[in-house]
Amino acid sequence: MSRLIITATGPDRPGIVGELTDQLHAGGANILDTRMVNLRGEFAMLILIEVAEPDVQRLCQSMTDQAAKIGMRLTASALQAGARVSGLPFRLKTYSLDQPGIVARLSQVLRQFGVNIEELSGRQESAPFDGSPLFLNEMRLTVPPNVSLGQLRGELEAVAESLNCDIDLDPA
Repeated sequence: MSRLIITATGPDRPGIVGELTDQLHAGGANILDTRMVNLRGEFAMLILIEVAEPDVQRLCQSMTDQAAKIGMRLTASALQAGARVSGLPFRLKTYSLDQPGIVARLSQVLRQFGVNIEELSGRQESAPFDGSPLFLNEMRLTVPPNVSLGQLRGELEAVAESLNCDIDLDPA
């Protein structure tokens, strides 16, 4: 069996998920993992599939053709398995007035400690009373066993304070 990563983006509308996943199913693929989201009118899909080796070319061509018919941009590539990072699972959540650099500054600290970001979700919302733009961020992390959680927490809190950002770092 071959594992492929399918990415597709395009204007959102009802039925996109059904049309593309029907095509995957018809081509003999099995969805192993997926993330899909509407980003303010632009729909994005990231799908890990497994398919029999003889069906890969035919499936890739049919997926590309179907995506073009519905106005999506699609790529398919073989899964290049990276090294798994071992460690402890944590969740990092932040809440603040929106400003440039929140994700970049937090991820710099995580990179310095060798922490792997497994999943990241961020969104801008309006504050409940005055409508100011808020940025909410949540990350699922793997913290290596040799990392001092006190030092990591301290560095993250220092960055959060400089950004006037509330931060929660908890075991997942």
